[in-house]
Amino acid sequence: MLKILKIYLLIPFIFAFILGVSTFLKNPIYIRRIAKIFFFFQFIFTFCIFVGFDKSGFSLFNINFIFEENSSLFIFLTSFIFFIFSIISKTFIKKSNRLFYSTLSLLLGLINLIILSDNIFLTLASIFWMLLVNFLYNSNFSKTDKKIFTNQLKIDIAILLTSFILIFYNFARLFILNDIPFDFTQLEDNLYHINNNSILAGFLGFIIITFKFYSLIPFSGKTLQNSTKINGFLCTINYIVSIFTGSILLLKIFPAFDYLIYDFEDYFGIYLIFNLIWFILLSFKEKYLLNFAITTLLITSTSNIFSLFSFEEEGMTIFIYGIAAIIASYMLLFIVFNLISEKFKTNKIEELVKIPSKNKILKLFIISALLSTMKTPGFALFTSTLISLVNIFSIDYDGVILNFIPYFLVLGTFIVTILSYNIFNKILIEPQTQSSNQTELSNHQIITLTILVAVVIILGIFPQNFFNGGF
Repeated sequence: MLKILKIYLLIPFIFAFILGVSTFLKNPIYIRRIAKIFFFFQFIFTFCIFVGFDKSGFSLFNINFIFEENSSLFIFLTSFIFFIFSIISKTFIKKSNRLFYSTLSLLLGLINLIILSDNIFLTLASIFWMLLVNFLYNSNFSKTDKKIFTNQLKIDIAILLTSFILIFYNFARLFILNDIPFDFTQLEDNLYHINNNSILAGFLGFIIITFKFYSLIPFSGKTLQNSTKINGFLCTINYIVSIFTGSILLLKIFPAFDYLIYDFEDYFGIYLIFNLIWFILLSFKEKYLLNFAITTLLITSTSNIFSLFSFEEEGMTIFIYGIAAIIASYMLLFIVFNLISEKFKTNKIEELVKIPSKNKILKLFIISALLSTMKTPGFALFTSTLISLVNIFSIDYDGVILNFIPYFLVLGTFIVTILSYNIFNKILIEPQTQSSNQTELSNHQIITLTILVAVVIILGIFPQNFFNGGF
């Protein structure tokens, strides 16, 4: 079993290398098919690992890894995400297929390392390489000036270096000098040896990286500004992978630093609510479909963080369920919006025209995606939001400010629902001029969207089965 897990960790990197050096393989159709087969078998392989393998720890190259219930769920969710991306990519990736699929496989491998690695050095190194991979495919698959991505990379590296300095300057010294593995599971047992200022600095370093992945203020400005200038499909990958990675990192640091979060929960609450209000204000004036999807994703994912403020196992389970619901629902919304932009040749909401009445399949998927975002009963976001709000309202917060947070979250949920209805109206009801473009969906688009709709509904109706009765 352990050998299989070790092989699983290495497979994406091996595939990325083989595909990258296979210059004799020039036909994009063959490259695309080989990549889809790889991601499909990776998904099946991960499913077998998820349902059939015992949970345990293991070591690879003297680095500790942990395979437990949460990590097994996350690697399954990761393989699902990349399997979906590989299917739908045919629509949006028209050139350099070898580069795209090799970097997609490399990104999959890096996220697997972040999920399973207990070692903090390896986790941070994987995050650094993720930034480089993001820069590689953004700069190669977007038509805009590459200076945008170069500047963004410089900012990201500066943020990461700041976090590294805070973590390693004094915080990691105890582990290095005493030959203690610098692992997440070792943090809680050794924090009492470290002075409080160093702990606070290390905690701040981890939080900066986490909030950067969540695109919270002050890390959201440039990324939101650049989102209209890059390939919409790459924008989808960026935000889905970023929120997912940030959630994994938050879960890794939470057990060790939960007492600090508890001590400063008023400040965290104010900061998160400020971000929530900021993103809500942005969503009111968004003129682009993808930017609307991004801002509502950030609102929903920020709200989900409050599930952890119960500081109980149940809150962590609700948070994880929220991640699964958010990822599945917003993958559906992003892909639908990308397809609309592709069909109508515009991403501007005001320029959308009426979808031909014959194309009922596209309308069905648009309705499903927006109903999910509106948190309609039966869909995953409704169930996850309801469970989260019930849990949050049941918490007796020590801070006065935090007692108002549940009402802010209800208001934010209501506003997102209203805004989603407005988009629903702008796409399906309001337009008078009928589209003259071809709006029929191809088979791979129908398959992708059908899978996502099914997952969103299954998650919404059967949360207790998905998490083995955890609720």
